[in-house]
Amino acid sequence: MTTNNTSSSNPRAEKMGDVLDAMSSGIAKTAANEPKLDPLHLVPEVPGEPARELLTEIMLADRWVCSVARLQRWRTTGEGPQYLKIVGKVLYRLKDIEAYEETCLIRKVL
Repeated sequence: MTTNNTSSSNPRAEKMGDVLDAMSSGIAKTAANEPKLDPLHLVPEVPGEPARELLTEIMLADRWVCSVARLQRWRTTGEGPQYLKIVGKVLYRLKDIEAYEETCLIRKVL
């Protein structure tokens, strides 16, 4: 004896189909009632991270694409930009770095 489990002969399948239809229509109604948000208002306004005024020797080495050892050597010989030593940590002020970079700028003379 073979049973036919098609939706027309299976009352349970018909009930499941009705439930799914009701759920999908409910979802469609809910989606239609949701307010449409302007993409500009989706992200809350957060002020950007302020520019760092102090750089570590690792950050400066990354900026100048050189080794930390070079910066350490320059400090012992008195070369390079001015630096701070606070609680044993070497820090460079951004304005001193930019001033040093300006002095290193080479202008081509014709």
